[in-house]
Amino acid sequence: MVSKISKKGYGSEKESKFKNIFNKILPEIRPTAEEIEELNAYSNDLMGRLKKVVPKDVEIILAGSVARGTQIRGNSDIDIFLLFPKTTEERLMEKKALVLARKIVKKGYGETFVINYAEHPYLKLISKKLDISADIVPAFKIEDSADMGTAVDRTQLHNIFVKNHLNEKQKDDVRLLKYFLRANGIYGAESRIEGFSGYLCELLICHYGSFLEFIKSFADLELPLVLDIIKGKQIRSADEAPKDIDFFKSEFIVIDPTDKWRNVAASVSRESISRLVIASRRLLDKPSVNNFYGIKYSDENSRSSLSRMLQKYEIDVYAIGIEVQAISEDTLWPQVKRLRGKFSDSLKRNGFEPLLELQNLTKDRAAIAFLMNKKEVHANVIEGPSVFMKKGSYAFYKKHSKGQNMFLNGDKLCSIEKSKYENADALIKSAFKDPSFSFPPDIRKRNCRIFINRIPEEYAKLVYSALLQKTGI
Repeated sequence: MVSKISKKGYGSEKESKFKNIFNKILPEIRPTAEEIEELNAYSNDLMGRLKKVVPKDVEIILAGSVARGTQIRGNSDIDIFLLFPKTTEERLMEKKALVLARKIVKKGYGETFVINYAEHPYLKLISKKLDISADIVPAFKIEDSADMGTAVDRTQLHNIFVKNHLNEKQKDDVRLLKYFLRANGIYGAESRIEGFSGYLCELLICHYGSFLEFIKSFADLELPLVLDIIKGKQIRSADEAPKDIDFFKSEFIVIDPTDKWRNVAASVSRESISRLVIASRRLLDKPSVNNFYGIKYSDENSRSSLSRMLQKYEIDVYAIGIEVQAISEDTLWPQVKRLRGKFSDSLKRNGFEPLLELQNLTKDRAAIAFLMNKKEVHANVIEGPSVFMKKGSYAFYKKHSKGQNMFLNGDKLCSIEKSKYENADALIKSAFKDPSFSFPPDIRKRNCRIFINRIPEEYAKLVYSALLQKTGI
């Protein structure tokens, strides 16, 4: 199942150097024997508690990286699935699962829980004493993806496939890949990251055989890339592709070996792929532990670090600090992104082109920032419709014609207008006074503050870490 990747340029000396680097890194990222023992003991404890309360026709399984032995040290949260008979009505399954999961939470042991939502609700049990959390997820018991009732039903099939196709060395290669991706800010399928999921990492090691062969391949990556994991090959032309492949309509496709209709890489953005290509080239060009781990961020003195950078390039930073509600990051992040997009569009329309746009988020704060050239704008070009759109062009001409301010750009009418805002500061502040400028549902205007260059440390940390992440390639 391993692709034959060319080893040209990677002689035994360089291969040996990589081996030495990986041997230094693995003891730092592989879970310790004590951690594994603690995880196994707690997993068995939770599953034992569940066994006492769930009906006999509900199967309890351990899933995720802990079950598959591919977890990274210190990031070993537990996934437990309650597999209900397929005959159970879905809403009833959800309700039952939450009731049953609540029964095993022992507050006297320092355990708490929250209800999270994916395709359907599930319970996250949090042990403060052990610093471990466990997701207890309802799903339908299936043996084939054709029988799926919900998307999470596939997880039990993923467990079986990975266990059957990864040896112990390759599990360490998965750990190397996960940590390498994390160091470059592209590990995780959530909307904030748009990167590589744990299951995708496992499949990529299944396909390429090792972490080194993987980065060799991605250093020379050309898109589109389509990987058929079952057949162990890269699909290079439309003639080789299964008839189902057009369904995905993507440049990076990894066909789920448990479900031919699913692209496991669907969440990976083009930017994340590009970051991986650069990081792979950097590591191959100069193999070192430092190039594996990448830029390490320290949030100490973020405000002064940011100020030094702004002075160096003679630019301004406009930041919007937001106090946010305690809701799911997957819910809030797209809203922060959408708000950033609205401000960005408004800036561009009025002649203020951001050099760089940033956003960041913690449990209680979010930040949006625009790095801008120091400038004032006194006039803008307003682009109107084509002259061949009779009604629209006539209305535009009538509204905007004020002497010698009208011209044609091709067939489109354009007008030179006095700028409504002389600087970006005035524009951003105006949005908070404009009732027509709507904010996303979970972001309140009253919880937002505007900062120009002098950003309080709590928000400077968010802006600076986002800046390092954006430019750390």
